[in-house]
Amino acid sequence: MMRRWFPKVRETEAEKEDRTIVWLSNRGQVTLPASIRKALDLASGDAFEVHLEDGRVVLEPVEVIATERYTNERIKEFLTASEMGVEELAESRRKWELS
Repeated sequence: MMRRWFPKVRETEAEKEDRTIVWLSNRGQVTLPASIRKALDLASGDAFEVHLEDGRVVLEPVEVIATERYTNERIKEFLTASEMGVEELAESRRKWELS
């Protein structure tokens, strides 16, 4: 998973006073207040890494990069397509002065 780094947002004194209590639903969900979502430019569908830090729950925004898992058959196709014929290999070696 590749992480996208977001700038640190420092709380102003006004923001420290504007704290909101949220509840954990019976499904384990918490709704982030709109003011926090707006301050961090978060949108529906954004992904987070969740971990504990000094007894606190920390959510860090991350960017998830989709990857494809290949079957053994597909890997064989890639290997076959990438193989060079004898003439092509000789030409490449001449071009790169390897022989």
